[in-house]
Amino acid sequence: MDSSPTTYNSNNKHKKYKSFLGIRSDRLIFFICILIATLFWLLIKLSEIYSVNYTFKIEYNNTPPALRLTKVIDSTLDLSLTARGFEILKMNLFNDMEILDINLENYAIDHRGGINFAIYTQELTAALAELVGVDEKDIQLSRAVLAFEMEKTGEKILPIIPDYTVNYANQYDLYSEVRTDPKVVKVFGPQSVLDTLNYINTKKLILEKIASDQVAIIDLHNPNPGLLTFENDQVLLYFEVEKFTESELLVPINLSNIKYNIKTFPSQITIYYRVAQKDFTEVRPYQFNIFPVVDNMDVLHAHKLPLKISKQPDFVRNLRMVPSEVEFLIIK
Repeated sequence: MDSSPTTYNSNNKHKKYKSFLGIRSDRLIFFICILIATLFWLLIKLSEIYSVNYTFKIEYNNTPPALRLTKVIDSTLDLSLTARGFEILKMNLFNDMEILDINLENYAIDHRGGINFAIYTQELTAALAELVGVDEKDIQLSRAVLAFEMEKTGEKILPIIPDYTVNYANQYDLYSEVRTDPKVVKVFGPQSVLDTLNYINTKKLILEKIASDQVAIIDLHNPNPGLLTFENDQVLLYFEVEKFTESELLVPINLSNIKYNIKTFPSQITIYYRVAQKDFTEVRPYQFNIFPVVDNMDVLHAHKLPLKISKQPDFVRNLRMVPSEVEFLIIK
């Protein structure tokens, strides 16, 4: 008697569960159908032809080096575009449809006398048509030309000073001065600003663990980008790097220009220096001139005289004299 109700309830619950699953499955299929229908409707709409209008604010950049933009006469441009919905959607998603940035390097500038200049929008139409992927005839612009004013700027030729930090590998160092190519740059801008400049720096260059010659292309640093332009924006920097070694040499003390007849102890000293390995065998004692300093000294009462180097080879560095002063004897 007890088993019958249990069997009946179990079957009843199973039927309800199947019914519940059936309802959820039907709804899922319905939603999928709605989604597919919406997608097809969207594809159909995007494939249709539309006409849309935009108003752009005009901004110019890269004016000719000898000129400075002073006034934008035609500050806006209206565009009427006929294209498929796909192209219009892509253009709105991936392009700024409020500002039209015009690079004057890419357009023929018409000088209309004095400070008046213009560009023809036909060139702009071709660029927009290529960007959107439509024929030029599908783009209509509200102006045939865009007018603006530019004034001739002053110019000044300034030396280029490289700004760099180089960390060399062990025993390596810069062999000669860093060379720039070109050494100078022509700068354009208001004369009042140019008069304050004596040189132009490069942007900072950092080189690490250098053990060979280097050539670097580096941009020039513009101290006033809003007012100044350069004829060339980049320079080449040449770094000549060599391996160096430390060495020493005995050099006699030169007494030929001393007004006193003296004898020093010792008569020659040791010079310690760094030299590039390729110049190691080129160092000779006669290339140095070492003499005792007697000017402004009471030689008769002094016990020692300091030594000074007045001549040395250009390819040695970090000179150190041992000793740096000597005892002496005045010979009568």
